[in-house]
Amino acid sequence: MTKKTFEISHIQSVEELNHLSLKLNEKEQVSHIKVNKDSIVFHCLDIDALLSLIQSINKDLVVKEVIDGKKREYDFAKKKDRQYYFMFKNMITEDDIYVLVERIEKDHRYQNVRYDAQNKLLLLTSNQRDVLSLLRKELFKINPSVEIIEHHRPIRSQDVFNEKYLHTYIRVGILLVVIALALVTSKDHTWMTPVLWLVTVILLGTPLLKKAWGDILSKKFLSESLIIFIAMVFGIVSGAYIETCFALILYELSTPFLNKVLERSLLKIDNAVEMPETGIKWKDDTEEKVSLYDVEIGDILVVKPGETVSIPGTIHKGVSAMSTYSNTSTYEPVVVKEGSHVRSGDVNVGDMPIYVQVDETYESSNYMNLMNIASVAPVYESKVEKYTKRLAQFYTPVMTILGLLLGIVLPLVNFEDYGAYIHVGAIFLVISGALSSDQATSLGMLAGFAKAFQNGIIVESSMGLDSVNAAQTIVYDRFDGVEVTNEELNLFKKLSHMGRTLVIYNDGPVALEDDQYMIYNNLTNEEKMEKMDSLTGPVVYIGDTFKDIELLQKSYVGISRGGLADPKVVENSDIVLIDANLNRVYETFVIARHMRTIAVMNNILTVVVKIAMLIVALSWTAIPLWIIVLIEILLKAFVMRNSTCIL
Repeated sequence: MTKKTFEISHIQSVEELNHLSLKLNEKEQVSHIKVNKDSIVFHCLDIDALLSLIQSINKDLVVKEVIDGKKREYDFAKKKDRQYYFMFKNMITEDDIYVLVERIEKDHRYQNVRYDAQNKLLLLTSNQRDVLSLLRKELFKINPSVEIIEHHRPIRSQDVFNEKYLHTYIRVGILLVVIALALVTSKDHTWMTPVLWLVTVILLGTPLLKKAWGDILSKKFLSESLIIFIAMVFGIVSGAYIETCFALILYELSTPFLNKVLERSLLKIDNAVEMPETGIKWKDDTEEKVSLYDVEIGDILVVKPGETVSIPGTIHKGVSAMSTYSNTSTYEPVVVKEGSHVRSGDVNVGDMPIYVQVDETYESSNYMNLMNIASVAPVYESKVEKYTKRLAQFYTPVMTILGLLLGIVLPLVNFEDYGAYIHVGAIFLVISGALSSDQATSLGMLAGFAKAFQNGIIVESSMGLDSVNAAQTIVYDRFDGVEVTNEELNLFKKLSHMGRTLVIYNDGPVALEDDQYMIYNNLTNEEKMEKMDSLTGPVVYIGDTFKDIELLQKSYVGISRGGLADPKVVENSDIVLIDANLNRVYETFVIARHMRTIAVMNNILTVVVKIAMLIVALSWTAIPLWIIVLIEILLKAFVMRNSTCIL
């Protein structure tokens, strides 16, 4: 099961806040607790089990589930079963589908699983909300080339034919007749000509019109589909018949094109966080490349120098040095030999290969744990995303009103002087669509998470990486009982040059002087928390042990540098460093800054290009509508590609 995010609000006092946080900390299923002034945010598997605990402290406390950054009152009612229908693309043989059916029949989350071979349809019942996503992951393990899609109602074979072919042929036939009549009547300059071209636009833009109608029913009167369709109507009224039809075709073709650009950008992100899918299996003195998902307990895998252990087990043969930092927080390499146990995430830093007899499955390894942590990171919208959406919410209404003013009001006042502005109004409406950088900003945040993952920086909360930019103070809690190293001194120098206040909590054997940095020696946890309360602005806290959990919770962004050694520390951190290199702390800030810089650049580029198009439209009222549509498409494609350049 996937952990969900909840917020408890309406906390009346500090005593109640502390009492509640302590009680939640005692629960194993609760993780990643963030304590605010009058609320607590946390992750858990089953909120129902905590309801009695929360109400025993105060019945007036409000529990809300956080979904995609939005909070709603949690519905404690049981999930309802739902019938699902799935179809397949790129299916060469049905053997893969039968393997999928065999696997999910054994999964308790699915009931009444059945494959309809005649209609190539998979039917099942489930109460899960993300069935399609779960099935895609399962099918990917069987055959990555096969794609599964959901069909939202039961179908019969003849329905497939009718929907896929007959309706399309009828629509194309009518469209060709209307275009022919429109071309024939164009020389007569009668009222029939614009009417026929308007019908042509309606037929060409049927998918767009359906979407626009759905937006109207949903009371989304400023949706891009509706605005673009009105712009095309303006183009017909202005007399630019063929240009408008071409612009509409170009716009509709842009959807698959931009989806392809988005798909490639997401693939780039996926490749950055891709977990190893294959390993080298050793049997009968021969090596064979196999899928890690097919490795069974007792099999022997070869881990060569520089490679990472994918599945934990015992050394069957070989002697080498292993870096175990990601599991033990220990910097010194450990020598392993026959009989030694190694864990997933350990790195062979020696010169010889080792042969590991696995004692777990790949799905239960730390590698998969890392993927689970990374996959649930985007919970809240980043600040850049919020600013971009606010700008879009202001920009779109203003541009739409100006477009309607130019296309309707001014021609009504004086058509002879302002008739040409109907075309300009259409251009304003096209440009008024949502900012091109809106979607790209979200994509850029994901690329930032992927870049961090590549560098051994696991972002457990989307608040983490972007919120690092807002921090005014960095608190670095040194390793307990360890003398200062040159690596640490270099890190202090880099952090102090980032325009933020650097505070160092020193628990080492030697007291440090605070001539260069703000240093506090040998403080208790209570004293550290008091000092943190007095620091300026949002605080990034960097710690590593169980005793640092309260400080991680209290900070604006909590960074733990102890790898995966302590699950409770990991659960209460926004960012987890699993690399032994201390420079990863500094790289976290660099990646966060780079991620925001790209988002800001995309926003600036979008605004500059749109302003330029407005100036050109006002100075050259006859500029073809399709050129504006083409520029919009290319702009969207560019900012989407640019958003992943951090990788």
